[in-house]
Amino acid sequence: MSEGNGGGSAAGTNVSSDVAADRGAPRGLARLNILTAIRHGDILGSILLTMAVMAIIVVAFGGNPWIVAKTIISNSLGQEIFLGQTIMTATILTLTGLAAAIPFTARLWNIGGEGQMFAGAVVAVTLGIMLPAGTSHGLFVLILIAGAAAGGAVWGSIPGLLKAYFDINEIVTSLMLNFLTFFAANYVVTVAWPEIYAQLQSQEIHDNARFPDFWASAKVDISVFIALAAAVAAWLLITRTSLGFSIRSIGANARAARLAGVRTRLVTVSSFATAGAAGGLAGAVTVGGVHHDLALDLWISNYGYVGIAVALLARLNPMAVLPAAFIFSTLRVGSNSLQAAAGISSSFGEVLIATFVIMLMVTGAIKFRYAQH
Repeated sequence: MSEGNGGGSAAGTNVSSDVAADRGAPRGLARLNILTAIRHGDILGSILLTMAVMAIIVVAFGGNPWIVAKTIISNSLGQEIFLGQTIMTATILTLTGLAAAIPFTARLWNIGGEGQMFAGAVVAVTLGIMLPAGTSHGLFVLILIAGAAAGGAVWGSIPGLLKAYFDINEIVTSLMLNFLTFFAANYVVTVAWPEIYAQLQSQEIHDNARFPDFWASAKVDISVFIALAAAVAAWLLITRTSLGFSIRSIGANARAARLAGVRTRLVTVSSFATAGAAGGLAGAVTVGGVHHDLALDLWISNYGYVGIAVALLARLNPMAVLPAAFIFSTLRVGSNSLQAAAGISSSFGEVLIATFVIMLMVTGAIKFRYAQH
């Protein structure tokens, strides 16, 4: 089987760059043609248009757009504890965003960020409960982080191997593996280490396994630095290493990369394993930093799927994933109080996120096209 199976058939992400086509137009018309600018990928224009669309939706649901906007901002950034929640949620979304951005760069679709996060969480909670409680704090935390990253990497490499050696569609395999990890988590929660006094959550990990606080009053811990380090590492990987060059080469033209000697099978597996490690780190953050246990309601948070939106907004730039994750985190955390403040369901935040991504595609800030064979 040809090694060309590693990246040729997956859909890729391409930011529109045809602005130059309008250079011959009069300057006055170019400045006035806002819609043209939006179609050419102006994210600010997309945001403004999205805000207008969302305002219409809010009014249609009987709400006040100004109150909704003010509630989202004040309940995500207005108080120390809310800001802390926003930062911690952004930390998780940064890691799941990286889990999508790295393989997407090679035109490989990793829809398994959710499962890779759960794989990391299962390993983290297992280590956090089974290892001796007397293990030194620093060593315990390092073991938990490394174990979760390794668990996510192993799980992430499965769709990569299936794609590279059997040409099995990675969208389907990575998506289906999400459900398998949920059953593994269910076993941990209901059979292995169930919490007696609470339903659908595991026992808490040992105190020494919990991440140290960085900003205690806001409940922000060292998870922030894990996300920052992961984003920098991913950026260095993509822009400064031979593997990153190979990933970008496959993303630009898989056939040309193969003819140039790029080992596409190895790059495919490595891309998915690296993405899985990032997802596993997200699982470590949820267990070691945020909850200190594994709860099945983590599944409905959809961190892995929102991470795809984060990667797309960041245009697959690992460093841009950081602010993109913060934007989505602000929407999610801020919308938790919409029911009380504006009479709109708190799940409206998910509508905001979905509409934002759709509008980015409608306006051309994000474009999709399939690789040419």
